[in-house]
Amino acid sequence: MQPERGVLGVFAEVAAAAGAVRTLRKGGHAEIRFAAPAPYPELVEALGRPRSRLDSVTLSGAALGVAGGFALCIGTALAWPLMTGGKPIVSIPPFVIIAFELSVLVGACVNLAALAFSAGRGRRRRAVPYDPRFSADRIGVFVVGGDLGAAERTLRAGGAEEVRHVA
Repeated sequence: MQPERGVLGVFAEVAAAAGAVRTLRKGGHAEIRFAAPAPYPELVEALGRPRSRLDSVTLSGAALGVAGGFALCIGTALAWPLMTGGKPIVSIPPFVIIAFELSVLVGACVNLAALAFSAGRGRRRRAVPYDPRFSADRIGVFVVGGDLGAAERTLRAGGAEEVRHVA
């Protein structure tokens, strides 16, 4: 497979890389990718990618677990009423422990299922030229196509430590 032509900028700071990505997007560069040792939210936001909905799916699973936990406890207490010491049959405080445990269990299982579904459905990620620094402490911004000279100037002005053309 033929490597793509583009310009690669190496940044030390996340803020500088995010600023350069914003400037590149305003300049009309359509395809910008980055490689970093961690998924920095500033860079994801600068690229204009939508936020993941995995947290809301997990929260709904946890809410389902809480509802299921209370339903299980209340249903069991009503099916086999056991009067102990004049206390009410359905007493919420002891049921909170079961509801909490089921919220963690169901939330984690729903999270795992949603993650497996989204990973299986997947989107094809396009590669950034490899540099071992991107796994340690640096951020790589790769611009493909368009005016590569303007992209190089923008990356240098944005604070890139190193800018090189990749063929």
